[in-house]
Amino acid sequence: MADTSIQKIVETWVRDHFLTKKYGCQFAERHLSLSWGGKFKFDAVSEDGQIVANISSSPGKTNKGRSASGKIHKIKSDTLYLTNAIGPTTRVQVFTEKSMAEHFTKEAKNGRYPGDVVLLTVELPASIQEQVTKVRKIAIDEVTPPT
Repeated sequence: MADTSIQKIVETWVRDHFLTKKYGCQFAERHLSLSWGGKFKFDAVSEDGQIVANISSSPGKTNKGRSASGKIHKIKSDTLYLTNAIGPTTRVQVFTEKSMAEHFTKEAKNGRYPGDVVLLTVELPASIQEQVTKVRKIAIDEVTPPT
């Protein structure tokens, strides 16, 4: 089975480097209360709780070039929590894959994604991107039937 710990490495890098530099404060993974009750664990919340972010490292297309509908639906689901978190004034969706960022930018332009959620794209350092690519290939090989 493919080792998915690279996801944590990606999230940590985005929190500790990209978001910290962009917003000038520290971020941590944290639970926030939701407007309907309950809590949700967000990928990144600023130390003052004013900025909340979800981080996606999924591509917008499958290996065969089809829309990655399962991954897209997960981001939409996570956005529901993002838009209903109590406290933050800034809500952010971060993408590390250009194809997914392009999909949601198009959705936002067509009024099919909340306009108050900031969409950001970040390029990972080459060393991390290489690990992501390697793990993704292993995962693809695991689920691809032999020919």
